[in-house]
Amino acid sequence: MENKKIHILGICGTFMGGLALLAREAGYQVTGCDQNIYPPMSDHLKEQGINIIKGYSVSDLPEADIYLVGNALSRDNEALEYLLNNKSNLRSGPEWLYDAILRTKRVVAVSGTHGKTTTTAMIAWIFEKYGKEIGYLIAGKPGNFEISSRLGSDDIFVIEADEYDTAFFDKRAKFMHYHPEVLIINNLEFDHADIYADLSEIKKQFHHLVRTLPGEATIIYPNNDKNIKEVLEMGCWSNKINFDSDVSEENYYKEKSNDFSKTELSIKGQRGILDWSMHGEHNVKNAMSALIAANHFGISSIDAIEGLKEFLGVARRQQLVFSNDKVILMDDFAHHPTAIEVTLNGLRSKYKDYRIIALVELRSNTMKSGLHDHKLEDATRNADIVYWGGVSEPQLHSLKSNSSKEIKIIKDSNETVSQILSELEPNDLIITMSNGGFDGINKLLLDGIVSEYA
Repeated sequence: MENKKIHILGICGTFMGGLALLAREAGYQVTGCDQNIYPPMSDHLKEQGINIIKGYSVSDLPEADIYLVGNALSRDNEALEYLLNNKSNLRSGPEWLYDAILRTKRVVAVSGTHGKTTTTAMIAWIFEKYGKEIGYLIAGKPGNFEISSRLGSDDIFVIEADEYDTAFFDKRAKFMHYHPEVLIINNLEFDHADIYADLSEIKKQFHHLVRTLPGEATIIYPNNDKNIKEVLEMGCWSNKINFDSDVSEENYYKEKSNDFSKTELSIKGQRGILDWSMHGEHNVKNAMSALIAANHFGISSIDAIEGLKEFLGVARRQQLVFSNDKVILMDDFAHHPTAIEVTLNGLRSKYKDYRIIALVELRSNTMKSGLHDHKLEDATRNADIVYWGGVSEPQLHSLKSNSSKEIKIIKDSNETVSQILSELEPNDLIITMSNGGFDGINKLLLDGIVSEYA
Protein backbone atom coordinates (compact mmCIF):
# COMPACT_ATOMS: atom_id res chain seq x y z
CA MET A 1 0.00 0.00 0.00
CA GLU A 2 2.77 2.43 0.91
CA ASN A 3 3.97 2.51 -2.71
CA LYS A 4 0.56 3.18 -4.21
CA LYS A 5 0.06 6.68 -5.55
CA ILE A 6 -3.18 8.63 -5.72
CA HIS A 7 -3.52 11.88 -7.63
CA ILE A 8 -6.65 13.94 -6.97
CA LEU A 9 -8.06 16.23 -9.65
CA GLY A 10 -9.97 19.02 -7.91
CA ILE A 11 -8.20 18.53 -4.60
CA CYS A 12 -9.12 21.91 -3.08
CA GLY A 13 -12.80 21.08 -2.90
CA THR A 14 -13.67 20.40 0.73
CA PHE A 15 -14.75 16.82 0.01
CA MET A 16 -11.79 15.91 -2.20
CA GLY A 17 -9.41 17.58 0.24
CA GLY A 18 -10.81 15.39 2.99
CA LEU A 19 -10.27 12.33 0.80
CA ALA A 20 -6.65 13.36 0.34
CA LEU A 21 -6.06 13.24 4.09
CA LEU A 22 -7.83 9.87 4.42
CA ALA A 23 -5.86 8.35 1.54
CA ARG A 24 -2.57 9.52 3.00
CA GLU A 25 -3.48 8.10 6.42
CA ALA A 26 -4.39 4.82 4.72
CA GLY A 27 -0.85 4.58 3.34
CA TYR A 28 -1.10 6.10 -0.14
CA GLN A 29 1.26 8.70 -1.56
CA VAL A 30 -1.04 11.63 -2.33
CA THR A 31 -0.76 14.58 -4.68
CA GLY A 32 -3.40 16.76 -6.26
CA CYS A 33 -4.17 19.61 -8.61
CA ASP A 34 -6.81 22.31 -8.87
CA GLN A 35 -7.49 25.47 -10.82
CA ASN A 36 -8.90 27.45 -7.91
CA ILE A 37 -6.64 27.25 -4.88
CA TYR A 38 -8.05 29.18 -1.92
CA PRO A 39 -8.37 28.87 1.86
CA PRO A 40 -9.30 27.23 4.08
CA MET A 41 -8.75 23.90 2.30
CA SER A 42 -5.64 24.97 0.38
CA ASP A 43 -3.95 26.12 3.59
CA HIS A 44 -5.17 23.03 5.42
CA LEU A 45 -3.65 20.66 2.84
CA LYS A 46 -0.36 22.55 2.77
CA GLU A 47 -0.20 22.40 6.57
CA GLN A 48 -0.56 18.63 6.27
CA GLY A 49 2.27 18.40 3.74
CA ILE A 50 0.19 17.52 0.66
CA ASN A 51 1.55 18.99 -2.56
CA ILE A 52 -0.92 20.98 -4.70
CA ILE A 53 -0.28 21.64 -8.38
CA LYS A 54 -2.02 24.69 -9.86
CA GLY A 55 -3.98 23.98 -13.02
CA TYR A 56 -4.54 20.88 -15.14
CA SER A 57 -1.60 20.95 -17.52
CA VAL A 58 -0.59 17.53 -18.78
CA SER A 59 3.06 18.49 -18.37
CA ASP A 60 2.49 18.81 -14.60
CA LEU A 61 0.47 15.61 -14.25
CA PRO A 62 2.29 13.04 -12.10
CA GLU A 63 2.12 9.29 -12.61
CA ALA A 64 -0.30 7.57 -10.24
CA ASP A 65 -1.98 4.21 -9.69
CA ILE A 66 -5.37 5.87 -9.14
CA TYR A 67 -6.71 9.21 -10.32
CA LEU A 68 -9.63 10.48 -8.27
CA VAL A 69 -11.81 12.88 -10.26
CA GLY A 70 -13.73 15.64 -8.49
CA ASN A 71 -17.28 16.32 -9.62
CA ALA A 72 -16.38 19.86 -10.71
CA LEU A 73 -14.35 18.50 -13.62
CA SER A 74 -15.94 18.01 -17.02
CA ARG A 75 -14.92 16.92 -20.50
CA ASP A 76 -12.42 19.13 -22.38
CA ASN A 77 -10.31 19.41 -19.22
CA GLU A 78 -6.75 18.95 -20.50
CA ALA A 79 -5.62 16.51 -17.83
CA LEU A 80 -8.85 14.56 -17.95
CA GLU A 81 -8.72 14.11 -21.72
CA TYR A 82 -5.14 12.88 -21.48
CA LEU A 83 -6.04 10.34 -18.78
CA LEU A 84 -9.03 9.07 -20.76
CA ASN A 85 -6.95 8.66 -23.92
CA ASN A 86 -4.36 6.69 -21.94
CA LYS A 87 -6.94 4.44 -20.25
CA SER A 88 -5.79 5.55 -16.81
CA ASN A 89 -7.44 4.23 -13.66
CA LEU A 90 -10.10 6.92 -13.06
CA ARG A 91 -12.33 6.68 -10.00
CA SER A 92 -14.84 9.01 -8.42
CA GLY A 93 -14.16 10.14 -4.88
CA PRO A 94 -17.30 8.59 -3.35
CA GLU A 95 -16.76 5.24 -5.12
CA TRP A 96 -13.16 5.02 -3.91
CA LEU A 97 -14.13 6.11 -0.41
CA TYR A 98 -16.68 3.33 -0.02
CA ASP A 99 -14.47 0.59 -1.46
CA ALA A 100 -11.34 1.61 0.44
CA ILE A 101 -12.79 2.74 3.78
CA LEU A 102 -16.54 2.77 4.37
CA ARG A 103 -17.27 -0.82 3.41
CA THR A 104 -16.08 -2.03 6.84
CA LYS A 105 -17.54 0.88 8.85
CA ARG A 106 -20.84 1.67 10.58
CA VAL A 107 -21.65 4.83 8.66
CA VAL A 108 -23.55 7.89 9.85
CA ALA A 109 -24.43 9.99 6.78
CA VAL A 110 -25.46 13.62 7.33
CA SER A 111 -27.55 14.95 4.45
CA GLY A 112 -29.81 17.92 3.70
CA THR A 113 -29.57 21.33 2.08
CA HIS A 114 -28.11 23.10 5.12
CA GLY A 115 -26.13 22.22 8.23
CA LYS A 116 -24.33 19.12 6.98
CA THR A 117 -20.83 20.27 7.83
CA THR A 118 -21.72 21.58 11.29
CA THR A 119 -23.77 18.50 12.22
CA THR A 120 -21.01 16.14 11.05
CA ALA A 121 -18.48 18.03 13.17
CA MET A 122 -20.84 17.93 16.19
CA ILE A 123 -21.20 14.15 15.96
CA ALA A 124 -17.45 13.62 15.64
CA TRP A 125 -16.85 15.83 18.68
CA ILE A 126 -19.50 14.11 20.82
CA PHE A 127 -17.80 10.75 20.23
CA GLU A 128 -14.38 12.30 20.86
CA LYS A 129 -15.51 13.64 24.25
CA TYR A 130 -16.99 10.24 25.03
CA GLY A 131 -13.63 8.59 24.38
CA LYS A 132 -14.33 7.05 20.97
CA GLU A 133 -11.95 7.84 18.13
CA ILE A 134 -14.37 7.49 15.25
CA GLY A 135 -13.56 8.20 11.62
CA TYR A 136 -14.97 11.28 9.99
CA LEU A 137 -14.97 13.37 6.84
CA ILE A 138 -16.01 16.97 7.47
CA ALA A 139 -16.26 19.26 4.43
CA GLY A 140 -14.59 22.13 6.24
CA LYS A 141 -12.05 22.76 8.98
CA PRO A 142 -13.55 21.84 12.38
CA GLY A 143 -12.60 23.95 15.37
CA ASN A 144 -12.27 20.95 17.70
CA PHE A 145 -9.92 18.94 15.47
CA GLU A 146 -6.58 19.57 13.80
CA ILE A 147 -7.63 17.98 10.51
CA SER A 148 -10.87 17.74 8.53
CA SER A 149 -10.88 13.95 8.13
CA ARG A 150 -9.38 10.81 9.69
CA LEU A 151 -9.79 7.04 9.53
CA GLY A 152 -10.33 6.56 13.27
CA SER A 153 -9.66 3.49 15.36
CA ASP A 154 -13.37 2.84 16.02
CA ASP A 155 -15.68 1.16 13.51
CA ILE A 156 -18.04 4.18 13.35
CA PHE A 157 -17.56 6.73 10.56
CA VAL A 158 -19.54 9.97 10.16
CA ILE A 159 -19.61 11.65 6.77
CA GLU A 160 -21.17 14.69 5.19
CA ALA A 161 -23.42 13.29 2.47
CA ASP A 162 -24.60 15.67 -0.23
CA GLU A 163 -26.88 15.21 -3.21
CA TYR A 164 -24.57 16.78 -5.79
CA ASP A 165 -23.61 14.44 -8.62
CA THR A 166 -20.67 12.07 -8.18
CA ALA A 167 -18.50 12.69 -11.27
CA PHE A 168 -18.75 13.46 -14.99
CA PHE A 169 -19.14 9.72 -15.59
CA ASP A 170 -21.49 9.01 -12.66
CA LYS A 171 -24.52 11.28 -12.35
CA ARG A 172 -25.92 9.62 -9.22
CA ALA A 173 -25.95 11.72 -6.06
CA LYS A 174 -22.75 11.27 -4.05
CA PHE A 175 -24.65 9.97 -1.02
CA MET A 176 -25.76 6.89 -2.96
CA HIS A 177 -22.27 5.43 -2.41
CA TYR A 178 -22.15 5.54 1.40
CA HIS A 179 -24.72 2.90 2.53
CA PRO A 180 -25.31 4.35 6.01
CA GLU A 181 -26.58 2.64 9.14
CA VAL A 182 -27.84 6.05 10.32
CA LEU A 183 -29.09 8.68 7.88
CA ILE A 184 -29.71 12.26 9.01
CA ILE A 185 -31.80 14.50 6.76
CA ASN A 186 -31.49 17.98 8.27
CA ASN A 187 -33.78 19.80 5.83
CA LEU A 188 -34.69 19.75 2.16
CA GLU A 189 -34.91 22.67 -0.27
CA PHE A 190 -34.14 23.33 -3.92
CA ASP A 191 -30.45 23.76 -4.70
CA HIS A 192 -27.91 22.76 -7.37
CA ALA A 193 -29.84 24.29 -10.25
CA ASP A 194 -27.02 23.26 -12.59
CA ILE A 195 -27.84 19.61 -11.88
CA TYR A 196 -31.54 19.45 -11.00
CA ALA A 197 -34.43 21.13 -12.79
CA ASP A 198 -36.63 21.45 -9.73
CA LEU A 199 -37.22 20.28 -6.16
CA SER A 200 -39.02 17.13 -7.29
CA GLU A 201 -35.81 15.85 -8.90
CA ILE A 202 -33.93 16.35 -5.64
CA LYS A 203 -36.68 14.56 -3.72
CA LYS A 204 -36.29 11.66 -6.12
CA GLN A 205 -32.58 11.41 -5.30
CA PHE A 206 -33.37 11.28 -1.58
CA HIS A 207 -36.04 8.66 -2.27
CA HIS A 208 -33.46 6.56 -4.12
CA LEU A 209 -31.19 6.85 -1.08
CA VAL A 210 -33.97 5.81 1.31
CA ARG A 211 -34.77 2.83 -0.93
CA THR A 212 -31.22 1.51 -0.50
CA LEU A 213 -31.30 1.52 3.32
CA PRO A 214 -31.79 -1.78 5.16
CA GLY A 215 -34.76 -2.27 7.47
CA GLU A 216 -32.49 -1.97 10.52
CA ALA A 217 -31.18 1.44 9.45
CA THR A 218 -32.39 4.62 11.19
CA ILE A 219 -33.46 7.91 9.61
CA ILE A 220 -33.32 11.06 11.77
CA TYR A 221 -35.15 14.23 10.68
CA PRO A 222 -37.06 17.31 11.95
CA ASN A 223 -40.80 16.78 12.17
CA ASN A 224 -41.74 20.13 10.62
CA ASP A 225 -40.08 19.75 7.19
CA LYS A 226 -42.80 18.88 4.70
CA ASN A 227 -40.35 18.10 1.91
CA ILE A 228 -38.66 15.41 3.99
CA LYS A 229 -42.04 13.97 4.92
CA GLU A 230 -43.01 13.82 1.24
CA VAL A 231 -39.81 11.93 0.47
CA LEU A 232 -40.50 9.39 3.23
CA GLU A 233 -44.09 9.01 2.05
CA MET A 234 -42.75 7.79 -1.30
CA GLY A 235 -41.65 4.70 0.59
CA CYS A 236 -39.62 4.00 3.71
CA TRP A 237 -38.59 0.60 5.09
CA SER A 238 -36.25 1.76 7.88
CA ASN A 239 -36.69 3.07 11.43
CA LYS A 240 -37.67 6.73 11.71
CA ILE A 241 -36.87 9.12 14.57
CA ASN A 242 -37.97 12.75 14.42
CA PHE A 243 -37.80 15.79 16.69
CA ASP A 244 -39.73 19.02 17.14
CA SER A 245 -40.01 22.25 19.11
CA ASP A 246 -43.24 20.86 20.58
CA VAL A 247 -42.50 19.83 24.18
CA SER A 248 -45.20 17.15 24.02
CA GLU A 249 -42.96 15.16 21.66
CA GLU A 250 -40.45 12.60 22.94
CA ASN A 251 -37.56 14.43 21.26
CA TYR A 252 -37.86 18.20 21.56
CA TYR A 253 -35.97 21.44 22.04
CA LYS A 254 -37.19 24.49 23.96
CA GLU A 255 -35.53 27.91 23.77
CA LYS A 256 -34.28 29.34 27.07
CA SER A 257 -32.66 32.49 25.60
CA ASN A 258 -33.64 34.77 22.76
CA ASP A 259 -30.80 33.55 20.51
CA PHE A 260 -30.87 29.79 21.30
CA SER A 261 -27.48 29.97 23.04
CA LYS A 262 -29.25 28.29 25.96
CA THR A 263 -31.81 25.60 25.12
CA GLU A 264 -33.54 22.72 26.88
CA LEU A 265 -33.17 19.48 24.93
CA SER A 266 -34.93 16.17 25.45
CA ILE A 267 -33.91 12.92 23.77
CA LYS A 268 -36.05 9.87 24.59
CA GLY A 269 -36.99 11.38 27.95
CA GLN A 270 -33.47 12.42 28.93
CA ARG A 271 -33.42 16.20 29.45
CA GLY A 272 -30.53 18.59 29.66
CA ILE A 273 -29.65 22.26 29.14
CA LEU A 274 -27.35 23.08 26.25
CA ASP A 275 -25.53 26.30 27.16
CA TRP A 276 -22.93 26.90 24.47
CA SER A 277 -21.13 29.45 22.30
CA MET A 278 -23.31 28.74 19.25
CA HIS A 279 -26.57 30.53 18.54
CA GLY A 280 -29.58 30.28 16.25
CA GLU A 281 -32.39 27.74 16.02
CA HIS A 282 -30.73 26.11 13.01
CA ASN A 283 -27.75 25.12 15.15
CA VAL A 284 -30.03 23.69 17.83
CA LYS A 285 -31.71 21.55 15.16
CA ASN A 286 -28.27 20.38 14.05
CA ALA A 287 -27.54 19.52 17.68
CA MET A 288 -30.75 17.50 18.01
CA SER A 289 -29.80 15.39 14.99
CA ALA A 290 -26.31 14.88 16.41
CA LEU A 291 -27.62 13.88 19.84
CA ILE A 292 -30.07 11.35 18.45
CA ALA A 293 -27.34 9.86 16.23
CA ALA A 294 -24.99 9.54 19.20
CA ASN A 295 -27.79 7.96 21.24
CA HIS A 296 -28.17 5.32 18.52
CA PHE A 297 -24.66 4.14 19.44
CA GLY A 298 -25.29 4.15 23.18
CA ILE A 299 -24.14 7.62 24.23
CA SER A 300 -26.54 9.17 26.75
CA SER A 301 -28.04 12.53 25.89
CA ILE A 302 -26.67 14.03 29.11
CA ASP A 303 -23.10 13.06 28.16
CA ALA A 304 -23.60 14.24 24.58
CA ILE A 305 -25.00 17.62 25.68
CA GLU A 306 -22.02 18.11 27.98
CA GLY A 307 -19.75 17.45 25.02
CA LEU A 308 -21.53 19.97 22.81
CA LYS A 309 -20.97 22.70 25.39
CA GLU A 310 -17.34 22.67 24.20
CA PHE A 311 -18.17 22.56 20.48
CA LEU A 312 -16.16 25.18 18.57
CA GLY A 313 -17.96 25.13 15.23
CA VAL A 314 -16.42 24.91 11.77
CA ALA A 315 -14.29 27.40 9.88
CA ARG A 316 -16.40 29.77 7.79
CA ARG A 317 -19.64 28.87 9.57
CA GLN A 318 -20.38 32.16 11.34
CA GLN A 319 -16.69 32.18 12.19
CA LEU A 320 -15.58 35.02 14.44
CA VAL A 321 -12.53 36.50 12.69
CA PHE A 322 -12.02 39.65 14.81
CA SER A 323 -13.77 41.24 17.76
CA ASN A 324 -13.20 44.13 20.13
CA ASP A 325 -15.37 46.76 21.78
CA LYS A 326 -15.73 48.66 18.48
CA VAL A 327 -16.19 46.20 15.62
CA ILE A 328 -16.88 42.51 14.91
CA LEU A 329 -15.79 40.73 11.71
CA MET A 330 -17.23 37.32 10.81
CA ASP A 331 -17.01 34.93 7.86
CA ASP A 332 -19.73 32.55 6.72
CA PHE A 333 -20.08 29.86 4.05
CA ALA A 334 -23.33 31.01 2.41
CA HIS A 335 -24.66 29.23 -0.67
CA HIS A 336 -28.46 29.58 -0.49
CA PRO A 337 -31.03 32.23 0.58
CA THR A 338 -32.14 30.13 3.55
CA ALA A 339 -28.55 29.83 4.79
CA ILE A 340 -28.16 33.61 4.49
CA GLU A 341 -31.47 34.21 6.24
CA VAL A 342 -30.91 31.94 9.25
CA THR A 343 -27.40 33.29 9.76
CA LEU A 344 -28.53 36.92 9.72
CA ASN A 345 -31.57 36.13 11.88
CA GLY A 346 -29.32 34.50 14.46
CA LEU A 347 -26.91 37.44 14.42
CA ARG A 348 -29.74 39.92 14.85
CA SER A 349 -31.00 37.99 17.89
CA LYS A 350 -27.55 37.89 19.45
CA TYR A 351 -26.32 41.37 18.48
CA LYS A 352 -29.44 43.46 18.86
CA ASP A 353 -27.68 46.83 19.14
CA TYR A 354 -25.23 46.35 16.30
CA ARG A 355 -25.39 47.66 12.74
CA ILE A 356 -25.03 44.56 10.57
CA ILE A 357 -23.13 44.98 7.29
CA ALA A 358 -23.41 41.90 5.06
CA LEU A 359 -21.20 41.27 2.04
CA VAL A 360 -22.80 38.49 -0.03
CA GLU A 361 -21.28 36.81 -3.07
CA LEU A 362 -23.61 35.14 -5.56
CA ARG A 363 -21.23 32.34 -6.40
CA SER A 364 -22.95 28.95 -6.48
CA ASN A 365 -24.45 27.91 -9.79
CA THR A 366 -27.94 28.17 -8.33
CA MET A 367 -27.37 31.67 -6.97
CA LYS A 368 -25.76 32.88 -10.21
CA SER A 369 -28.71 31.55 -12.21
CA GLY A 370 -31.02 34.17 -10.66
CA LEU A 371 -33.46 31.47 -9.61
CA HIS A 372 -33.41 32.65 -5.98
CA ASP A 373 -33.22 36.40 -6.62
CA HIS A 374 -36.81 36.94 -5.46
CA LYS A 375 -35.91 35.45 -2.06
CA LEU A 376 -32.78 37.49 -1.39
CA GLU A 377 -34.48 40.72 -0.30
CA ASP A 378 -36.30 38.90 2.49
CA ALA A 379 -33.26 36.72 3.28
CA THR A 380 -31.19 39.83 4.06
CA ARG A 381 -33.89 41.76 5.94
CA ASN A 382 -31.90 41.63 9.19
CA ALA A 383 -28.87 43.30 7.63
CA ASP A 384 -28.73 47.08 7.76
CA ILE A 385 -26.47 47.39 4.72
CA VAL A 386 -25.93 44.75 2.01
CA TYR A 387 -23.04 44.64 -0.45
CA TRP A 388 -23.74 42.27 -3.35
CA GLY A 389 -20.90 40.64 -5.28
CA GLY A 390 -20.99 38.36 -8.31
CA VAL A 391 -20.11 37.94 -11.97
CA SER A 392 -23.37 39.28 -13.46
CA GLU A 393 -23.69 43.05 -13.23
CA PRO A 394 -27.30 43.02 -14.53
CA GLN A 395 -28.23 40.62 -11.73
CA LEU A 396 -26.54 42.78 -9.10
CA HIS A 397 -28.15 45.99 -10.37
CA SER A 398 -31.53 44.26 -10.41
CA LEU A 399 -31.11 43.30 -6.76
CA LYS A 400 -30.18 46.89 -5.94
CA SER A 401 -33.06 48.48 -7.85
CA ASN A 402 -35.63 46.13 -6.32
CA SER A 403 -34.51 46.61 -2.72
CA SER A 404 -36.02 48.83 -0.07
CA LYS A 405 -32.80 48.93 2.00
CA GLU A 406 -29.33 50.34 1.51
CA ILE A 407 -27.70 48.23 -1.18
CA LYS A 408 -24.21 48.53 -2.65
CA ILE A 409 -22.46 46.61 -5.41
CA ILE A 410 -18.95 45.19 -5.11
CA LYS A 411 -17.03 46.08 -8.26
CA ASP A 412 -13.54 46.03 -6.77
CA SER A 413 -12.63 44.38 -3.47
CA ASN A 414 -10.05 46.96 -2.47
CA GLU A 415 -12.40 49.86 -3.18
CA THR A 416 -15.22 48.19 -1.25
CA VAL A 417 -13.01 47.51 1.75
CA SER A 418 -11.76 51.09 1.74
CA GLN A 419 -15.33 52.38 1.67
CA ILE A 420 -16.44 50.13 4.54
CA LEU A 421 -13.46 51.02 6.68
CA SER A 422 -13.97 54.76 6.09
CA GLU A 423 -17.61 54.52 7.17
CA LEU A 424 -17.22 52.23 10.20
CA GLU A 425 -19.14 53.19 13.31
CA PRO A 426 -19.00 51.87 16.89
CA ASN A 427 -20.92 48.58 17.25
CA ASP A 428 -20.62 47.54 13.62
CA LEU A 429 -20.77 43.84 12.74
CA ILE A 430 -19.39 42.95 9.31
CA ILE A 431 -20.02 39.50 7.86
CA THR A 432 -18.72 38.16 4.55
CA MET A 433 -20.91 35.42 3.05
CA SER A 434 -19.65 33.22 0.22
CA ASN A 435 -18.99 29.57 -0.57
CA GLY A 436 -15.72 30.56 -2.24
CA GLY A 437 -12.74 32.84 -1.73
CA PHE A 438 -14.73 36.06 -2.40
CA ASP A 439 -11.61 37.64 -3.95
CA GLY A 440 -9.90 37.67 -0.53
CA ILE A 441 -12.26 40.33 0.78
CA ASN A 442 -12.40 38.98 4.35
CA LYS A 443 -8.60 39.06 4.64
CA LEU A 444 -8.54 42.62 3.28
CA LEU A 445 -11.13 43.65 5.85
CA LEU A 446 -9.22 41.93 8.64
CA ASP A 447 -5.95 43.63 7.71
CA GLY A 448 -7.67 47.03 7.57
CA ILE A 449 -9.51 46.57 10.84
CA VAL A 450 -6.43 45.31 12.68
CA SER A 451 -4.42 48.25 11.37
CA GLU A 452 -7.05 50.75 12.49
CA TYR A 453 -8.60 49.26 15.61
CA ALA A 454 -6.38 46.55 17.12
